Amino acid sequence: MFQAGYAPAARGLRRSVSALALTVAVVGATAAHAQSTPAPQTTAPATDDAAQVDDVVVTGIRARIASSQAIKRDSDTFVDAVTADDIGALPDKSVNEVLQRIPGVNINRFQGPTDPDHFSVEGSNVIIRGLSYVRSEFNGRDAFSVNTGRALGFNDVSPELLSSVQVFKNATADRIEGGIAGVVDLRTRKAFDSRKFVFGATAEGSYGDLREKPGLGFSSLISNVWDTQYGSFGALLSYGESDLYSEAYGSHLTDFTYRSDLSNGNDRRYVPRGGAVRTQQFDRSRSTLDGSLQWESTDGRAKLTGEYIRADSTSAWGERVVEVDLGSGGNPTPLPGQSFTYDSNGVFTSGLLVSNAPNLQVLPKRQRDLQTLTEDFSLAAEFHPTDRLSIWLDAQYSKASADDLDMSVYGAITPLYTLIGEGRHGVPDIQFVDASGQPSASTNSPSNFYYRSAMDHIEQSDGDQTAFKADVKYDFDNSPLRAIRMGARYSDREQTRRYTTYNWGSISESWQAGGLTPFSTTGVLAVDSYDFPNFQRGHNPTPITAYYPTVDLISAYKDGSLQTALAGVSTDGSSWRPLDRRDGAIAGSPFLPGDINNSTEQTTSAYVRFDFGWDDIFGPDTAITGNLGVRYAKTDFETRGFISSPNVKDTFGDADGNDPRFPKQGIKVTQANAADVARYRCSTVQPGQSAPSYCLLSNDRLNQLVAFSDGSFQEIERGNSYDDWLPSLNVNLKYKEWVFRGAVSRAMTRPDFGVTAFAATLFYTDMNQVRDNGGDVNTAPLLTTFTGGSQLTGVRSWNYDLGVEWYFKPGSSVTFNAFYKDLSDILASGSTVQQFSNAQGVSTDAQVNQQVNIGSGWIKGFEVGYQQTYSFLPGLWSGLGIEANYTYVEPSTFPNAVTEPRYVGLELPLQQLSKHTYNFSVFYERDRLSARLAYNWRNGFLLTPRDDVNPFSPIFNDSTGQLDGSIFYTLNDNWKIGLYGANLLDEVTVTQQQTSYNLNGANQAGPLAPRSYFRSDRRVTFSLRYTF
Repeated sequence: MFQAGYAPAARGLRRSVSALALTVAVVGATAAHAQSTPAPQTTAPATDDAAQVDDVVVTGIRARIASSQAIKRDSDTFVDAVTADDIGALPDKSVNEVLQRIPGVNINRFQGPTDPDHFSVEGSNVIIRGLSYVRSEFNGRDAFSVNTGRALGFNDVSPELLSSVQVFKNATADRIEGGIAGVVDLRTRKAFDSRKFVFGATAEGSYGDLREKPGLGFSSLISNVWDTQYGSFGALLSYGESDLYSEAYGSHLTDFTYRSDLSNGNDRRYVPRGGAVRTQQFDRSRSTLDGSLQWESTDGRAKLTGEYIRADSTSAWGERVVEVDLGSGGNPTPLPGQSFTYDSNGVFTSGLLVSNAPNLQVLPKRQRDLQTLTEDFSLAAEFHPTDRLSIWLDAQYSKASADDLDMSVYGAITPLYTLIGEGRHGVPDIQFVDASGQPSASTNSPSNFYYRSAMDHIEQSDGDQTAFKADVKYDFDNSPLRAIRMGARYSDREQTRRYTTYNWGSISESWQAGGLTPFSTTGVLAVDSYDFPNFQRGHNPTPITAYYPTVDLISAYKDGSLQTALAGVSTDGSSWRPLDRRDGAIAGSPFLPGDINNSTEQTTSAYVRFDFGWDDIFGPDTAITGNLGVRYAKTDFETRGFISSPNVKDTFGDADGNDPRFPKQGIKVTQANAADVARYRCSTVQPGQSAPSYCLLSNDRLNQLVAFSDGSFQEIERGNSYDDWLPSLNVNLKYKEWVFRGAVSRAMTRPDFGVTAFAATLFYTDMNQVRDNGGDVNTAPLLTTFTGGSQLTGVRSWNYDLGVEWYFKPGSSVTFNAFYKDLSDILASGSTVQQFSNAQGVSTDAQVNQQVNIGSGWIKGFEVGYQQTYSFLPGLWSGLGIEANYTYVEPSTFPNAVTEPRYVGLELPLQQLSKHTYNFSVFYERDRLSARLAYNWRNGFLLTPRDDVNPFSPIFNDSTGQLDGSIFYTLNDNWKIGLYGANLLDEVTVTQQQTSYNLNGANQAGPLAPRSYFRSDRRVTFSLRYTF
């Protein structure tokens, strides 16, 4: 039985108990295996004498834990790290999954932060301490991608090439500004790290038990150092590539609404308007190349390092979906003699959703192909003219690109209704049936399906950045002032974003003059039946047998054959035109001028930092160290884009009768006749039909709308400048095996390029919504747009950290860190009314929706970590160890504007923030055997305050956890063989929709109702590793 509502604690407990049981079982089995088949001993035997154990040279998991602890213990601020003890040996198969093991770090399992319908098996959207203001680095230098954000797409980088992943949670003055939440630094290997010949290679094969298609991976590294009379020369070359094929199933209940007609006073009822199912297949291919050259003088006083990094990733996915919704025509009611069932909160749990009003059934086939490329060139020089003076010079050039093609073809069939049952294994049964609840005979033939609509979207964006940095440090002897550091940095980033709308339009519909084009139409697109095989692992019944085009939408769109085929099935009155056929599209391009924006950002910064310290201040093996500094940062931002006025054909829905690709009969709509055509349409609306919303306008307002709709484009340029003073103080007290820390700093995060890029496409305001919300249709803005806010400045924060760390044995520690962030100038959605003029000088008002700097808030919490290797245990049990951490985050009320009418006035939590997160890993490592089970859990959180699709509801992610594991066996000094496992417990990711009801004219929050249930592959990866 599936349970609506929000019950994260119970769900988390069930998963935790299951994870712990499986952990104990596997560790027990591992220990038993080691007892029954002892391997040749490669290190000193474990004994009860701690002093002897501490002298043992450790490798594998223990070496990784020890090196990660050393980074944390010796850092000059608050840092956590995960290191690779061997080439290609980070503990997880994606950088995102590595990051989620670090205290305070979360990821979610969806493709985008506002898209809860497309799953991501490797995770996305890194959050640190409840905030998304994360900055990314390669080796301490800025790293970026050209999506709407600033951070690198971490899954675009092969983890096999990294030596460590470090997360900085507070700041020092010498670190590049940005990243209020934290900074993720991806560190690559260098030849001088080992100063000897090193070679390693790994071959892998992955397999998902739903997709059942193997993926291959390979990585290698070779490096050496040559000592000559001219100094030491080092060279390193590493390369990694991998393919991943996975599959996910989704079951959905759509648009729960409050039903006053089914309620009784405070006994309120909430019923969905339909259901949906989907099968998604994901193909991810990535390759990363890293090459570096180094030189160091014979006296060690000069060093040069040049490095090139290239991360190339392709993400392709496709889905088949069935969506049935009753639309706006009516509410579902039980059949005579039947009833709906509800849970204790009044939320629907089962029943047949039928209505006398027409309902909407769509069956989209959608494919997306996204290619991203990031390249980074750097040259660093290090000089030590004297024993006290050090100079660092650094130059960097980075560039990135994104090429995205997204294509959907929507089929449809009528009528279908949604039958929902309580299901098994926590997932409801969803079937699409006729009005009596029986399987519909209409789904047996392609002649009953028709081509309804199509949608295409393209992005071709690129950007580059040049940066220069210089630092100087002077050390003092026998003084509390240990050193003075000073430095400056300049960067110049330019980004061109070419990003179309999601271009939806009808192909054939019942309201069009040409009627419907069935799938059975010959000589167009081949179709085939699809019965959603093994849906939800077979735990739920087959939802439907439906028909979909068999063509590869991406390939057919690229060669033009898909556009030609859809032109052949488009009927009179269709509105879809391919992107490159839109009026005003740049010749040879799919883009309108309004789709293109160019932004530049120059930053100038300088700092001074004072390092201080006292040794043996409380006796031997004690010290106080710290740093005090201030950083100044100036930002100059400029954005150039186009304001595009609507076109009469787009506003009033007529196709161009002269378009050879889409020949139509009838009148070609122009500005001269558009008002007359509109009035004629409004006068011929038949009973039961919905009139276009412009029929609500007065004649004067209609004439004003037509006069402005000339389809013109006008270039506009806007800019902004702001500066920040960012002081910081870090103090560390080391007392034997204890470290006490404190830090305070002011930080800033510049707004994402996606929210500052100004390019406005004006479109007609839906006057039905204005009327329904109580507005005056003859005074409300005629036009609406969504665009970036060029006036935005950075988000600021004062960050406070207090911590205590106890390193009671090598590889063992207990740590505690409390934090508080006081944020200001937070970004939130806002709207203003602005006046725009078209090329003819006609002016009108438009509602401009964009981000604004408003409000303030705070985040507080703590992190607890525990790591220990149980080498003191007798015999084979000495191989056991545990890594565990827990994070608690509590936010204040943050501005989280809700624009949908039925949610206006509701308070929502901060997006992506989980109050409780924990990681628990148990490992066993002895002799040649190394095994690990790792469980990550986070409680429920707001996934997005506004869903990407209608009805644009706030969506929550229920509590979720995942168990992963690995086991490796060392064959000899050179070879290792191993197996990784991911999603071992077959986790179902559940999302929930916020409901609402109106009481005395004010919106009230109702219970959370189930929205979607996603299940993905259990994945295994076989690995063969060679090192020399």
